[in-house]
Amino acid sequence: MSVPEIDLDAVRAGWEATRSGYSRLLRIELEQLERGRATMRIEIVPELLNEGGAVHGGAIVSLCDTAFHLAHLSTYGLECPAVTVDVNCAFLSAAFPPHDLIAVAEVMKGGRRLAYGQVSVYCNERLVAHCTLNFMNLNADRR
Repeated sequence: MSVPEIDLDAVRAGWEATRSGYSRLLRIELEQLERGRATMRIEIVPELLNEGGAVHGGAIVSLCDTAFHLAHLSTYGLECPAVTVDVNCAFLSAAFPPHDLIAVAEVMKGGRRLAYGQVSVYCNERLVAHCTLNFMNLNADRR
């Protein structure tokens, strides 16, 4: 598979222009983008907490899915939409305010049809979750 040249500034701008209302609702912000990697942040606000006062697992998984989406875009480009096929998330520690959640995503193996990767989520520099993901490239037959 030939590796296309990716304009990371265009990927960032494209995501910002078309990002979902859901990622806006969760206040997910893109911190850093490089080829095959994305770092994203969520400010922990009361609406994201579960009954025990920790960040709800669903918010953490949403952050992971979004971070891997950006890592995928930085690998394949805006012209290659993808959908999540599989997410496996291990919650390793509770995440409490006032610290933000930081997700570091990387594409570990990118193929024509599937991309596989991982996301590590930190709160106050402590690893709180680790996800593995598979994305399916929707236009794989057109590449």
